[in-house]
Amino acid sequence: MIEGKLVNLVPFEEDFAIHMEKWMNEESWFRARLWERREPHTEDDVKKFIEKMEKNEHGTLIGFQAKNGDPIGGVMFDHEWTRVRKAESLIFVGDERYEGTDEVLDGLLMLVRYCFETRNLHRLDASALAFDEVKIEHLKRAGFTHEGTLRQHIRWDGGYVDVELFGILENEWPGYEQKAASLDLQPSGLEAKPKPEKKDDKKDDKKDEKK
Repeated sequence: MIEGKLVNLVPFEEDFAIHMEKWMNEESWFRARLWERREPHTEDDVKKFIEKMEKNEHGTLIGFQAKNGDPIGGVMFDHEWTRVRKAESLIFVGDERYEGTDEVLDGLLMLVRYCFETRNLHRLDASALAFDEVKIEHLKRAGFTHEGTLRQHIRWDGGYVDVELFGILENEWPGYEQKAASLDLQPSGLEAKPKPEKKDDKKDDKKDEKK
């Protein structure tokens, strides 16, 4: 676990991964991946994706949760280019109640912190659909610079959508503590949701009922 001001980064292990079957079918996931909504992701699809990221030598999937343990979503860096020391960054909000909150902004800051202060990267790339104003605002507040527009780059809801490109360099990053303090991050005060039952637990309950 890596502790931040409002959230903690946590491994995508079983207790956290249980949320992904729902999250990978939410709009936030598709917006983050720059994909128009497709057929629902199945439980098998989710398992394969998590396994793929676990084996990925050039990227990592990390969960982030509120201080009360409430799972919020995930952050990723991918396509790490070791010679140039750069990678693509991505954040998605699984629990839509947190959309636009400082917890999500802190999750983004924690990803930047991990990439620059732990992995010693030189540059991070990020992108957002042009209509995703909340994400764009978070990227700007986190210190990313708008570097261009890919015009009509993605199909979305039957039309073409621009994609906005952002980047941040290691010498533009003041350090997590200084950056977080300058933003005066404030908790949303949302209550933690009840933890979902594991599928194995449900199977055991059914077996007990039959007995």
